[in-house]
Amino acid sequence: LKFSPDKVDTMVVQAIGLLDELDKELNTYAMRVREWYGWHFPEMGKIVTENVPYAKVVKLMGMRTNCVSCDFSSILDEETEQELKEAVQISMGTEISDDD
Repeated sequence: LKFSPDKVDTMVVQAIGLLDELDKELNTYAMRVREWYGWHFPEMGKIVTENVPYAKVVKLMGMRTNCVSCDFSSILDEETEQELKEAVQISMGTEISDDD
């Protein structure tokens, strides 16, 4: 067996390509979650700007009516959590069902 630097370079290039593809896929899914959930609670998009915390909040909260009773301290800072709970009280979003 021989060590071939060309093969190592190829593997590095392929790994970088894979990371780029994964990044694009994650961004696509994050934008889809923001678009779909934005119909229900549009104000949240301006309050929670990062994709990962946004998805975690959606998963924990479910329906926006559950927002007040949820503890987001493991996801959001205290100020953002308070802003989110205030925004849910005056949200202009549409109602959704469990099937949505």
